[in-house]
Amino acid sequence: MSIVTPAPLGVPFTTANHNTESARRDNLAREVIPQPSQADESGAEKGLGADSERARQNQQAQNSPTYDKPQNAQSSESEQQANNSGKDNGKDESAGKQDAERRQQEANEKEVKELQERDREVRQHEQAHANRGGQYAGAPSYEYQRGPDGQQYAVGGEVSIDISEEPTPEQTIRKMEQVKAAALAPAEPSPQDYRVANEAQQTAVEARGEVAKESMAQAQKAVSQAGEGAEEDGSYQPPSPDETADGGITVGRRTLSESDPVAEAAGLASDSREFKQMLARRDNEINQRSLRIANFYAQVTQPVERGLVQQSI
Repeated sequence: MSIVTPAPLGVPFTTANHNTESARRDNLAREVIPQPSQADESGAEKGLGADSERARQNQQAQNSPTYDKPQNAQSSESEQQANNSGKDNGKDESAGKQDAERRQQEANEKEVKELQERDREVRQHEQAHANRGGQYAGAPSYEYQRGPDGQQYAVGGEVSIDISEEPTPEQTIRKMEQVKAAALAPAEPSPQDYRVANEAQQTAVEARGEVAKESMAQAQKAVSQAGEGAEEDGSYQPPSPDETADGGITVGRRTLSESDPVAEAAGLASDSREFKQMLARRDNEINQRSLRIANFYAQVTQPVERGLVQQSI
Protein backbone atom coordinates (compact mmCIF):
# COMPACT_ATOMS: atom_id res chain seq x y z
CA MET A 1 0.00 0.00 0.00
CA SER A 2 1.39 3.24 -0.94
CA ILE A 3 0.91 6.32 1.08
CA VAL A 4 0.52 9.47 -0.88
CA THR A 5 0.91 12.68 0.93
CA PRO A 6 -1.90 15.00 -0.05
CA ALA A 7 -0.77 18.21 -1.43
CA PRO A 8 -2.60 21.33 -0.20
CA LEU A 9 -4.91 22.73 -2.76
CA GLY A 10 -5.48 26.44 -2.98
CA VAL A 11 -9.22 27.13 -2.91
CA PRO A 12 -9.89 30.68 -3.96
CA PHE A 13 -12.21 32.65 -1.68
CA THR A 14 -13.54 35.96 -2.86
CA THR A 15 -13.63 38.76 -0.31
CA ALA A 16 -15.58 41.20 -2.45
CA ASN A 17 -19.12 42.21 -1.41
CA HIS A 18 -21.84 41.09 -3.65
CA ASN A 19 -23.89 43.75 -5.36
CA THR A 20 -26.69 43.89 -2.82
CA GLU A 21 -27.84 47.37 -3.81
CA SER A 22 -29.07 46.24 -7.21
CA ALA A 23 -30.83 43.31 -5.61
CA ARG A 24 -32.55 45.62 -3.15
CA ARG A 25 -33.74 47.84 -5.96
CA ASP A 26 -35.03 44.82 -7.83
CA ASN A 27 -36.96 43.71 -4.79
CA LEU A 28 -38.49 47.15 -4.37
CA ALA A 29 -39.37 47.40 -8.04
CA ARG A 30 -40.89 43.93 -8.05
CA GLU A 31 -44.62 43.85 -8.55
CA VAL A 32 -46.43 43.25 -5.31
CA ILE A 33 -48.95 40.48 -5.58
CA PRO A 34 -51.92 41.18 -3.31
CA GLN A 35 -52.87 38.55 -0.81
CA PRO A 36 -55.92 36.63 -1.98
CA SER A 37 -58.96 37.11 0.17
CA GLN A 38 -60.52 34.15 1.82
CA ALA A 39 -63.34 32.90 -0.37
CA ASP A 40 -66.53 31.87 1.13
CA GLU A 41 -66.90 28.15 1.34
CA SER A 42 -69.56 26.60 -0.72
CA GLY A 43 -72.34 24.62 0.76
CA ALA A 44 -70.61 21.38 -0.12
CA GLU A 45 -67.43 22.41 1.63
CA LYS A 46 -69.19 23.56 4.76
CA GLY A 47 -69.04 21.12 7.59
CA LEU A 48 -71.45 20.46 10.33
CA GLY A 49 -69.86 23.00 12.66
CA ALA A 50 -69.43 25.76 10.11
CA ASP A 51 -72.50 27.72 11.14
CA SER A 52 -71.71 27.52 14.81
CA GLU A 53 -68.13 28.53 14.12
CA ARG A 54 -69.23 31.54 12.10
CA ALA A 55 -71.66 32.62 14.81
CA ARG A 56 -68.90 32.38 17.38
CA GLN A 57 -66.61 34.50 15.21
CA ASN A 58 -69.30 37.13 14.73
CA GLN A 59 -69.90 37.24 18.46
CA GLN A 60 -66.21 37.74 19.07
CA ALA A 61 -66.10 40.51 16.46
CA GLN A 62 -68.99 42.27 18.15
CA ASN A 63 -67.44 41.92 21.56
CA SER A 64 -64.03 43.09 20.41
CA PRO A 65 -63.58 46.87 20.99
CA THR A 66 -63.02 49.13 18.00
CA TYR A 67 -61.34 52.54 17.99
CA ASP A 68 -61.62 55.46 15.59
CA LYS A 69 -58.56 56.66 13.86
CA PRO A 70 -56.91 59.57 15.70
CA GLN A 71 -56.47 61.57 12.54
CA ASN A 72 -60.22 61.64 11.98
CA ALA A 73 -60.85 63.06 15.45
CA GLN A 74 -58.06 65.54 15.03
CA SER A 75 -59.41 66.66 11.68
CA SER A 76 -62.89 67.20 13.12
CA GLU A 77 -61.45 69.22 16.00
CA SER A 78 -59.41 71.31 13.54
CA GLU A 79 -62.48 71.96 11.45
CA GLN A 80 -64.42 73.02 14.55
CA GLN A 81 -61.63 75.34 15.65
CA ALA A 82 -61.47 76.82 12.16
CA ASN A 83 -65.20 77.43 12.22
CA ASN A 84 -64.98 79.01 15.66
CA SER A 85 -62.03 81.17 14.61
CA GLY A 86 -63.95 82.24 11.50
CA LYS A 87 -66.86 83.26 13.67
CA ASP A 88 -64.53 85.12 16.05
CA ASN A 89 -62.84 86.90 13.15
CA GLY A 90 -66.21 87.99 11.83
CA LYS A 91 -67.17 89.30 15.24
CA ASP A 92 -63.82 91.10 15.58
CA GLU A 93 -64.18 92.75 12.18
CA SER A 94 -67.70 93.90 12.97
CA ALA A 95 -66.62 95.20 16.39
CA GLY A 96 -63.63 97.01 14.86
CA LYS A 97 -65.83 98.63 12.26
CA GLN A 98 -68.30 99.80 14.89
CA ASP A 99 -65.45 101.15 17.02
CA ALA A 100 -64.03 103.09 14.08
CA GLU A 101 -67.44 104.57 13.31
CA ARG A 102 -67.88 105.57 16.95
CA ARG A 103 -64.48 107.28 17.04
CA GLN A 104 -65.24 109.12 13.81
CA GLN A 105 -68.55 110.33 15.19
CA GLU A 106 -66.90 111.60 18.36
CA ALA A 107 -64.27 113.44 16.30
CA ASN A 108 -66.99 115.06 14.17
CA GLU A 109 -68.91 116.18 17.25
CA LYS A 110 -65.76 117.67 18.76
CA GLU A 111 -64.94 119.52 15.53
CA VAL A 112 -68.48 120.92 15.28
CA LYS A 113 -68.28 122.14 18.88
CA GLU A 114 -64.96 123.88 18.22
CA LEU A 115 -66.32 125.52 15.06
CA GLN A 116 -69.37 126.78 16.94
CA GLU A 117 -67.18 128.31 19.64
CA ARG A 118 -64.91 129.91 17.03
CA ASP A 119 -67.92 131.32 15.16
CA ARG A 120 -69.25 132.95 18.32
CA GLU A 121 -65.87 134.49 19.23
CA VAL A 122 -65.29 135.88 15.72
CA ARG A 123 -68.73 137.49 15.52
CA GLN A 124 -68.41 139.07 18.97
CA HIS A 125 -64.92 140.37 18.12
CA GLU A 126 -65.88 142.02 14.84
CA GLN A 127 -69.17 143.37 16.19
CA ALA A 128 -67.29 145.12 19.01
CA HIS A 129 -65.13 146.90 16.40
CA ALA A 130 -68.17 147.99 14.40
CA ASN A 131 -70.16 149.23 17.41
CA ARG A 132 -67.32 151.30 18.89
CA GLY A 133 -66.10 152.65 15.54
CA GLY A 134 -69.42 154.29 14.74
CA GLN A 135 -69.50 156.25 11.48
CA TYR A 136 -65.81 155.56 10.84
CA ALA A 137 -66.23 151.73 10.81
CA GLY A 138 -67.76 149.59 8.09
CA ALA A 139 -69.87 146.44 8.27
CA PRO A 140 -68.14 143.23 9.42
CA SER A 141 -67.13 140.70 6.75
CA TYR A 142 -66.49 137.05 7.64
CA GLU A 143 -64.56 134.06 6.29
CA TYR A 144 -66.52 130.80 6.52
CA GLN A 145 -65.65 127.10 6.81
CA ARG A 146 -68.01 124.15 6.26
CA GLY A 147 -68.23 121.76 9.20
CA PRO A 148 -68.86 117.99 9.25
CA ASP A 149 -72.57 118.68 9.73
CA GLY A 150 -72.72 120.71 6.50
CA GLN A 151 -73.16 124.10 8.22
CA GLN A 152 -71.08 127.23 7.52
CA TYR A 153 -69.10 128.63 10.47
CA ALA A 154 -67.21 131.94 10.66
CA VAL A 155 -63.52 131.32 11.34
CA GLY A 156 -62.19 134.82 10.51
CA GLY A 157 -63.38 138.35 9.88
CA GLU A 158 -62.47 141.99 9.52
CA VAL A 159 -63.97 145.48 9.86
CA SER A 160 -62.74 148.32 7.66
CA ILE A 161 -62.16 151.63 9.48
CA ASP A 162 -61.24 155.11 8.26
CA ILE A 163 -57.99 156.47 9.74
CA SER A 164 -57.54 159.46 7.42
CA GLU A 165 -56.96 162.93 8.86
CA GLU A 166 -59.76 165.48 9.19
CA PRO A 167 -59.64 169.12 7.91
CA THR A 168 -58.67 170.53 11.33
CA PRO A 169 -56.28 169.14 13.96
CA GLU A 170 -59.01 169.22 16.61
CA GLN A 171 -61.30 167.05 14.49
CA THR A 172 -58.42 164.71 13.72
CA ILE A 173 -57.70 164.26 17.43
CA ARG A 174 -61.32 163.37 18.21
CA LYS A 175 -61.47 160.95 15.28
CA MET A 176 -58.22 159.19 16.17
CA GLU A 177 -59.35 158.75 19.77
CA GLN A 178 -62.50 157.01 18.55
CA VAL A 179 -60.54 154.87 16.09
CA LYS A 180 -58.15 153.77 18.84
CA ALA A 181 -61.05 152.90 21.13
CA ALA A 182 -62.67 150.87 18.33
CA ALA A 183 -59.44 148.95 17.68
CA LEU A 184 -59.12 148.00 21.36
CA ALA A 185 -62.85 147.36 21.92
CA PRO A 186 -62.75 143.50 21.83
CA ALA A 187 -61.88 141.56 24.95
CA GLU A 188 -58.80 140.08 23.25
CA PRO A 189 -57.47 142.45 20.53
CA SER A 190 -55.45 140.87 17.75
CA PRO A 191 -51.97 142.03 16.62
CA GLN A 192 -53.63 143.85 13.71
CA ASP A 193 -55.89 145.68 16.18
CA TYR A 194 -52.86 146.87 18.15
CA ARG A 195 -51.21 148.12 14.95
CA VAL A 196 -54.29 150.16 14.04
CA ALA A 197 -54.48 151.58 17.57
CA ASN A 198 -50.79 152.60 17.48
CA GLU A 199 -51.22 154.26 14.09
CA ALA A 200 -54.24 156.22 15.33
CA GLN A 201 -52.34 157.30 18.44
CA GLN A 202 -49.39 158.49 16.34
CA THR A 203 -51.71 160.55 14.12
CA ALA A 204 -53.34 162.08 17.21
CA VAL A 205 -49.92 163.04 18.62
CA GLU A 206 -49.03 164.81 15.39
CA ALA A 207 -52.36 166.66 15.43
CA ARG A 208 -51.78 167.77 19.04
CA GLY A 209 -48.39 169.11 17.99
CA GLU A 210 -50.04 171.19 15.29
CA VAL A 211 -52.55 172.54 17.81
CA ALA A 212 -49.72 173.48 20.18
CA LYS A 213 -47.90 175.31 17.39
CA GLU A 214 -51.01 177.27 16.50
CA SER A 215 -51.62 178.17 20.15
CA MET A 216 -48.03 179.32 20.54
CA ALA A 217 -48.25 181.45 17.43
CA GLN A 218 -51.45 183.06 18.64
CA ALA A 219 -49.90 183.76 22.06
CA GLN A 220 -46.84 185.35 20.51
CA LYS A 221 -49.04 187.48 18.31
CA ALA A 222 -51.09 188.62 21.31
CA VAL A 223 -47.95 189.48 23.28
CA SER A 224 -46.57 191.41 20.36
CA GLN A 225 -49.76 193.38 19.92
CA ALA A 226 -49.95 194.09 23.66
CA GLY A 227 -46.35 195.29 23.69
CA GLU A 228 -46.92 197.64 20.80
CA GLY A 229 -50.04 199.04 22.49
CA ALA A 230 -48.14 199.65 25.74
CA GLU A 231 -45.34 201.41 23.94
CA GLU A 232 -47.78 203.68 22.18
CA ASP A 233 -49.86 204.33 25.31
CA GLY A 234 -47.10 204.68 27.89
CA SER A 235 -49.48 204.73 30.88
CA TYR A 236 -50.14 202.40 33.77
CA GLN A 237 -52.92 202.53 36.34
CA PRO A 238 -52.42 200.49 39.53
CA PRO A 239 -55.35 198.38 40.78
CA SER A 240 -57.76 199.99 43.21
CA PRO A 241 -58.21 198.72 46.79
CA ASP A 242 -61.65 197.36 45.88
CA GLU A 243 -60.15 195.15 43.18
CA THR A 244 -57.54 193.68 45.52
CA ALA A 245 -59.73 193.33 48.64
CA ASP A 246 -61.28 190.03 47.50
CA GLY A 247 -57.90 188.32 47.21
CA GLY A 248 -57.58 188.65 43.46
CA ILE A 249 -54.49 190.33 42.03
CA THR A 250 -54.71 192.30 38.82
CA VAL A 251 -51.41 193.69 37.65
CA GLY A 252 -51.32 196.15 34.80
CA ARG A 253 -48.41 197.22 32.67
CA ARG A 254 -45.85 199.45 34.28
CA THR A 255 -45.44 203.03 33.08
CA LEU A 256 -42.22 203.66 31.22
CA SER A 257 -41.29 206.99 32.70
CA GLU A 258 -38.07 208.72 33.60
CA SER A 259 -38.83 208.49 37.35
CA ASP A 260 -39.29 204.70 37.27
CA PRO A 261 -36.11 202.97 38.54
CA VAL A 262 -37.13 199.64 36.99
CA ALA A 263 -37.58 201.28 33.62
CA GLU A 264 -34.25 203.00 34.00
CA ALA A 265 -32.57 199.69 34.80
CA ALA A 266 -34.20 198.15 31.73
CA GLY A 267 -33.10 201.07 29.55
CA LEU A 268 -36.67 202.25 28.89
CA ALA A 269 -36.68 205.47 30.96
CA SER A 270 -37.51 207.75 28.14
CA ASP A 271 -40.64 208.54 26.14
CA SER A 272 -38.99 210.74 23.57
CA ARG A 273 -39.40 210.27 19.85
CA GLU A 274 -35.83 209.04 19.47
CA PHE A 275 -36.42 206.38 22.11
CA LYS A 276 -39.59 205.19 20.38
CA GLN A 277 -37.76 204.99 17.07
CA MET A 278 -35.03 202.99 18.75
CA LEU A 279 -37.61 200.60 20.15
CA ALA A 280 -39.13 200.21 16.71
CA ARG A 281 -35.76 199.32 15.24
CA ARG A 282 -34.85 196.94 18.05
CA ASP A 283 -35.67 193.25 17.90
CA ASN A 284 -39.16 192.36 19.08
CA GLU A 285 -37.89 189.56 21.34
CA ILE A 286 -35.68 192.01 23.22
CA ASN A 287 -38.63 194.35 23.71
CA GLN A 288 -40.79 191.50 25.03
CA ARG A 289 -38.03 190.42 27.38
CA SER A 290 -37.74 193.95 28.74
CA LEU A 291 -41.49 194.08 29.30
CA ARG A 292 -41.43 190.76 31.18
CA ILE A 293 -38.63 191.97 33.41
CA ALA A 294 -40.50 195.19 34.11
CA ASN A 295 -43.74 193.36 34.93
CA PHE A 296 -41.87 190.95 37.23
CA TYR A 297 -40.34 193.72 39.31
CA ALA A 298 -43.63 195.57 39.31
CA GLN A 299 -45.32 192.58 40.93
CA VAL A 300 -42.53 192.27 43.49
CA THR A 301 -42.36 195.94 44.51
CA GLN A 302 -46.08 196.79 44.28
CA PRO A 303 -47.82 196.37 47.69
CA VAL A 304 -50.97 194.29 47.49
CA GLU A 305 -53.69 193.97 50.12
CA ARG A 306 -55.24 190.55 50.41
CA GLY A 307 -58.59 189.90 51.99
CA LEU A 308 -58.92 187.37 54.81
CA VAL A 309 -61.64 184.85 54.35
CA GLN A 310 -62.89 183.19 57.54
CA GLN A 311 -64.89 180.02 57.60
CA SER A 312 -66.83 178.68 60.53
CA ILE A 313 -66.53 174.97 61.21
